[in-house]
Amino acid sequence: MESTSWTEEEWRSLLEAIKYKQCTPFLGSGACAGTVPTGRSIAQEWADEYDYPFPDKEDLPSVAQFIAIRTGALGSLTPKLKIRERFSGKGPPDFSKAEEPHRLVADLQLPVYITTNYDNFMLTALQRDGRTPTREICDWKPVVGRRVTKSRPTSPPSSDRPLVFHLHGVLETPETMVLTEDDYLEFLTNVSATRGLIPPHIEAALSNSCLLFLGYSLNDMNFKVLFRKLAWYMRRTEGTRHISVQLAPDANATQEEELALLRRQREYLETHYQLQKVKIYWGTCANFAAELANRWKAYRD
Repeated sequence: MESTSWTEEEWRSLLEAIKYKQCTPFLGSGACAGTVPTGRSIAQEWADEYDYPFPDKEDLPSVAQFIAIRTGALGSLTPKLKIRERFSGKGPPDFSKAEEPHRLVADLQLPVYITTNYDNFMLTALQRDGRTPTREICDWKPVVGRRVTKSRPTSPPSSDRPLVFHLHGVLETPETMVLTEDDYLEFLTNVSATRGLIPPHIEAALSNSCLLFLGYSLNDMNFKVLFRKLAWYMRRTEGTRHISVQLAPDANATQEEELALLRRQREYLETHYQLQKVKIYWGTCANFAAELANRWKAYRD
């Protein structure tokens, strides 16, 4: 029977990419589990509060779109301000735990970190060990009279001076946040059509390194939009690519059903996006982080 776990060769491939600084982590909402509310829980709360009339009450972009239309003058800014208020005072995560996802990838001493989360947890995790990270925010939606605060490095990112790139905006500048359905469509259109929105050092990381996705689900709009854009970069590199994604198993599914879903998800990524090598870890982000932390420690020792 096919295994739901990675082989030793697959783990070694990831560990070697980390060792040679050829790994780029992507952090999604699952990396913040237990620290900030999940998008699903927020969507459900808002669906009840605004009497959302459709069945997809746990889909945050859809519910946020409904609120943006219903709230008049502020439009799409309303759900973004509500998110900022909801996240206020939350976190940071418990960095004392070696398997905490932000601390884990910070401890890998990599040069580039990319996140679709709005928080500053990745930046804080990097600062805790004395490094001096810089931060960039994707200015996907230029607004008259607004400047996104950037600290674009004058030299390439390094282990000592890593870069955190916020692809979907930050809490302190709500206009930069990709949240509603319209935001996702506009983000994809603008990033694809406008040169420079993805900086050269980020493009290099996307094209030339192993991509490690932490805290995403294939069902999330975040992940679908992200992969639609990133697939172009991934296909530019010759040879196989090592792309790892965590998928939490369904507690109500049998092992046979889980294995069938695992195969379909992997085939979807490889076929739909024409990717040559996709590795899916069948477990939660927390499970994966704990195993990677243990394996990385043993590998270094």
